[in-house]
Amino acid sequence: MHRNWRVNRTNPEFLAYLAGKASISPVLAQILVNRGIKDEHSIQGFLDPKLDDLHDPFLLPDMDKAVERIKSAIDRDEKVFVHGDYDADGLTATAILLLTLKAFGLTTSYHIPNRIVDGYGLSNSGIQKAKDSGASLIITVDCGITSVEEVVTAGSMGMDVIITDHHEPPEVLPRAAAVINPRRVDSVYPFEYLAGVGVAFKLIQALTAAHGSSSVTINAEELLDIVALGTIADSVPLIGENRVFVAHGLRAINTMTCRTGLQAMKEAARFDKPLSSTHLAYSLIPRINAAGRLGDASEVVRLLMTEDTGIARGIAGLLDEQNRKRQKIEADVLKSATGMLDPERIDSAIVLSSPDWHPGVIGIVASRLVDMFYRPVFLFAEEGDVAKGSARSIPPFHLYQAISEQSELLLAFGGHRQAAGIKLALAHMQEFRKSMNAAVEKNLSAEDMVPVLEIDATLNFTDLNFNLIRELSLLEPFGNSNSEPMFGTKEITIANHRIVGKNHLKMQLKQQGLNFDSIGFSMGDQLTTALQTASLDVAYVPAINEWNGTRNLQLNLKAMRPGR
Repeated sequence: MHRNWRVNRTNPEFLAYLAGKASISPVLAQILVNRGIKDEHSIQGFLDPKLDDLHDPFLLPDMDKAVERIKSAIDRDEKVFVHGDYDADGLTATAILLLTLKAFGLTTSYHIPNRIVDGYGLSNSGIQKAKDSGASLIITVDCGITSVEEVVTAGSMGMDVIITDHHEPPEVLPRAAAVINPRRVDSVYPFEYLAGVGVAFKLIQALTAAHGSSSVTINAEELLDIVALGTIADSVPLIGENRVFVAHGLRAINTMTCRTGLQAMKEAARFDKPLSSTHLAYSLIPRINAAGRLGDASEVVRLLMTEDTGIARGIAGLLDEQNRKRQKIEADVLKSATGMLDPERIDSAIVLSSPDWHPGVIGIVASRLVDMFYRPVFLFAEEGDVAKGSARSIPPFHLYQAISEQSELLLAFGGHRQAAGIKLALAHMQEFRKSMNAAVEKNLSAEDMVPVLEIDATLNFTDLNFNLIRELSLLEPFGNSNSEPMFGTKEITIANHRIVGKNHLKMQLKQQGLNFDSIGFSMGDQLTTALQTASLDVAYVPAINEWNGTRNLQLNLKAMRPGR
């Protein structure tokens, strides 16, 4: 795929000044400036995120109302029902809230919707389950912000509702006892990018701070390992409070005495090294999500809460098996979807549907298609005369806003700028396809439809060494809005080359008398073109490659082009 290379540059004098003030290298200063961090105080906070940097939870709208209602439930010994969601964000949020409420002595129960049977959000079946449990208070996590009618239904059945959510709020909010959401238009909370589990954690912070009882056996900070999982899984920006959650949560996950359920998952994933945010994204998190994609995800909550090693290992093994099944189903759906496309004539918005697709994996496949074709993608699993879909977008296109403008065509929808869930009558599919293509063509230019390769800085091979790698590690945890730093180097020649594994390009690259090994995953097809040029420009992430007891600096190639 053709990509525009964008090299970030800053006045060298300012970089030298900033590097001196913060005692860092100019290269690291450039990377931090690229991320909007431009003063000594902000740099210190970013490189050393502290729990003291967390904001006052009572700045969130309705937080005081929520705390008072829960304190009333504690005083009256009411039963409380937690209504979660089936993805990793919702499951982790459910677990931390249940652990906290139980520590306060409350009798609790919970409901995780079945993706296929119940669909997303606060459902009537969940409300009925709450009523049958004897609950008088429902607390939602990672859902509920659009559940106007459902809150009315719960009220008619004698139950109050507290909503904790982070999805885009509608113009009219549910008339709940409290609606906690940092995205509310009236919110003064300093950080709007919390995941669902982050919002639930802020409620826990407020509750433990307000209760002030020495009899409570839980500390909010003890839950940050679970909070980190959900935060990484939801791909929210790893800046601000999210960076604090993940940095401290990872430390807990990587201890020898980590939570029983997480230790069992690490064993099932055969991971015996310290886990980074990147490792979690492709090891533990897919296993957690697999349960909700293929069936009942309730066992994940049990896994995160149990202290029984046998139970934890049993559930972790089940999740591992479900993840393998998910991978097979996902591959089949991706093959089917790509087979529907004409590579020579790809629409501005890809809108596809099939009765044969599993609704639990279409969101992942939509993300894969975005990566392949760089345009908004809408995939639907047809069920009778209804289609349930998942949509993924590219950065310039506000998905939720575009979908909202077509709300008259839809049975239900919800989500964010970059991801959304949709339900519509199959009869409206063609009209929806036309409207989404029109929206993309209206709001995006031809330039917007070309992916951008963001390069943090241009380096020479003489700049690359182990000290630079050590300094770059201070930027971890990596994720959304804080990706691994990518560098570019010009006028490279190829010393030697070979294809390894499944079309991976292994080369030794040379500049100014210095040679470095490189690996370009799935880049073998580019070798012929590369050999036809006198020199190359390369974009890469430097890393340490450990093999047979030796450590070498290796360039993980991301792109290359003829030298200029």
